[in-house]
Amino acid sequence: MARIVGQEQIADVFGVAPKTIVEWQEQGFPIAQRGRPGVPSEYETADCINWLVDREVKKVQAEKPQDRLARVQADKIEMENAERRGQLIPADMLEPKLKAAFLVARTKWLDVVPRLARELPAEAAERETMLQGEFEAFLHTLADWAKADQVEEDDAE
Repeated sequence: MARIVGQEQIADVFGVAPKTIVEWQEQGFPIAQRGRPGVPSEYETADCINWLVDREVKKVQAEKPQDRLARVQADKIEMENAERRGQLIPADMLEPKLKAAFLVARTKWLDVVPRLARELPAEAAERETMLQGEFEAFLHTLADWAKADQVEEDDAE
């Protein structure tokens, strides 16, 4: 086995730029003896050639069309199972629910202002409690977005 000293020399062996050797080292390119400032790294040519051959073989053996198809089919089945378990909501169902939630929350919030203007007690502590309750009710309406379209239907009946 031949030992080569320096990135420039090993780069010449492979016909690449020294910068490529640096990139390869980040990917696992073998260094027989790591250098330090003023002292170049050393490389065993056989180890380096084996590493490059293995790397190229892995590229060729990358995902085949049938592997990709099997993976995509498995992903689809996984998504369908998650949807059946209620862990996944189709996008076309999500948008109407969110719109309904914001519409209900907005309507309720706008109705609060005139009512509070009439009902707010004179005592500051009581006003604060009442306002806190209204804010919490508003936030609960937003948090319950998944049922917002049902709330709207219930109100209509």
